[in-house]
Amino acid sequence: MSLPPPSPNPTQSVIDEALAIAEPLVLWMIRSGVGYAEFVQAIKPVFLAQARLELERNGQRDSDSAISLLSGLHRKDVRAFREASHQTLARVKEDGSSWGKPSAANQVLTRWLSQEDWGDCIPFSGEAPSFEALARAVSKDFHPRAVLQEMQRLGVASETEGQVQLLREAFVPDAKHKESRELLAGSVADHLAAGVHNLSGATDKKFLEQSVFADGLSPESVQELNLMANALWAQVLQAVMAKAVPLCDRDLHHPAPQRFRLGLFTFSAPEFKAPNTGDDAS
Repeated sequence: MSLPPPSPNPTQSVIDEALAIAEPLVLWMIRSGVGYAEFVQAIKPVFLAQARLELERNGQRDSDSAISLLSGLHRKDVRAFREASHQTLARVKEDGSSWGKPSAANQVLTRWLSQEDWGDCIPFSGEAPSFEALARAVSKDFHPRAVLQEMQRLGVASETEGQVQLLREAFVPDAKHKESRELLAGSVADHLAAGVHNLSGATDKKFLEQSVFADGLSPESVQELNLMANALWAQVLQAVMAKAVPLCDRDLHHPAPQRFRLGLFTFSAPEFKAPNTGDDAS
């Protein structure tokens, strides 16, 4: 009589899934010169802070023992990092909020892209459509010339004889710019937070978190899909900005403001094929 198969270990399943998520993160850190020891030391206060928050959500006291049991941290680490966890949580939340909010230059760029009839070249001065009018519509706290200089530094715009040119080919994020890294971090963190929220059985609301997957494709077919995705994104951007701009103006002084992010990404890679170990050979 054969024994029943062992029950799946839900913890191991989550670890496997977390490792899949962590793989590109680890690659990014290695390419950026961040090693294992540095990351492990830096993430301990994050584990501690999240364990404290989870105990608080469940109405439990955040004793050293409870935090140690929930987070897996040694009690000496809990004692050592308890104060650091407060600072880490505050810093991460502050960074996440600032990374979620584009700079004035990025806001001008987004509004420009949403203006379907403006084209990629507009005069700097004058009434709309002009760069000056566009920049002042985004914020009166920054001079339009300063905003253009920042866009030139980022390589997404140029100016010749009073005409400002949008450089669409430069929209690929540049690792040299801190802004590019922050936008990636903010986007990925919000995407993951939406998925974790949905998986946590929350009943108050569900976030949109969907994707489309296709395999067995040739490189040419992938390119066709990429072109279609970029065209669709241009339509989505224009539609969302047309709705968001007047809503932002209306809610400018709301006492409890919230932030919103809608994202779209594409990715392609060769399909993974497990190596043939020869176990099936007769």
